[in-house]
Amino acid sequence: MFRLPVCPHCGTVYRYKEVGSAIRKKEITCYHCEKKFRARLFPTILVGALIPLLLCVGLNIFLLTRMESIQLVPLFGVTLLCILIIILITPFFTSFKKIKEE
Repeated sequence: MFRLPVCPHCGTVYRYKEVGSAIRKKEITCYHCEKKFRARLFPTILVGALIPLLLCVGLNIFLLTRMESIQLVPLFGVTLLCILIIILITPFFTSFKKIKEE
């Protein structure tokens, strides 16, 4: 499941940067077969984001129990790192779906 998405029509693999722009668009046209499809982020990102979120909560709890005085800088740093990880792995949990023709 940890791979870049492919065109649902022809199987063309999209690069990391292209997936990021495809998530923001409503409809994407494949540059190889020129057929339309949609980028679907949910519910697969929930699985991908769950691990870093649990890790973030665990690290924050660990830091809170080990520090004598509560300092927000380490807690903020751990939280920011986890958010950055989620943003970086988002294209790997995106899937492309065919558009149903009416």
